[in-house]
Amino acid sequence: MRVTFLGTGVAVDVAGKAQSSLIVEDDKIIMIDCGFGAMLRLSQSGYSVEDLDALVITHFHLDHCGELMGILKARWLLGCGQLKIFTPRGGRNFLDSFLNSSPYLLNKLRFRVYEKKRFSIGNLTFKAVRTKHSVESIGLKVDNILFSGDTSAFPELYEDVDITIHEMSLYFGDASDYHTSPENFADAADVREAYFVHLYPEAYRGRKKIKEFLEKRGIKCHFPDDLEVIKLD
Repeated sequence: MRVTFLGTGVAVDVAGKAQSSLIVEDDKIIMIDCGFGAMLRLSQSGYSVEDLDALVITHFHLDHCGELMGILKARWLLGCGQLKIFTPRGGRNFLDSFLNSSPYLLNKLRFRVYEKKRFSIGNLTFKAVRTKHSVESIGLKVDNILFSGDTSAFPELYEDVDITIHEMSLYFGDASDYHTSPENFADAADVREAYFVHLYPEAYRGRKKIKEFLEKRGIKCHFPDDLEVIKLD
């Protein structure tokens, strides 16, 4: 599995990063989330909206889905086929609301929404796990890998997980009601390796201390940048 980090940032500017988005490529090309900046990063990474076989949205906050309609419009203008979109509950209503606010796009965009707890895209089978966030939200498990989306860490989320691409919004001492802090992750996550994204400014500045703290707990830590590519097994 090849993962390209398109956007590793948050809803405020941190080091010029784009907002949440990444590409998972096996035999199919799958985008997970599409916050603002995702389309530019997609092009910079060598992909195109035409290449997408499916799109998964973890939740409907704009820093995770802000470019959804732009992607769908671009695919319409390029004559692409129907795009499969996998979402938490409420996805169809969310897209209907967007389209009602832009009626010129009605009956032009080609997509189908699925709200499933388990689904396959090519060779990969995804299990959607409800997470702890301020809106309906899912994390995604593929084999032993977890894509967390936005969530407070809790032990059940990491069952059968060895590696995670995970949010780390918060710094030491912050209340982890809807997001993850270093202490919260250390207490909940039994994993061997973590790639941390979605860091707000204080957490981003404190990456070194977060890494030292978690690696003392036996968790190998990475803080990928936009356009970084990794391979996961």
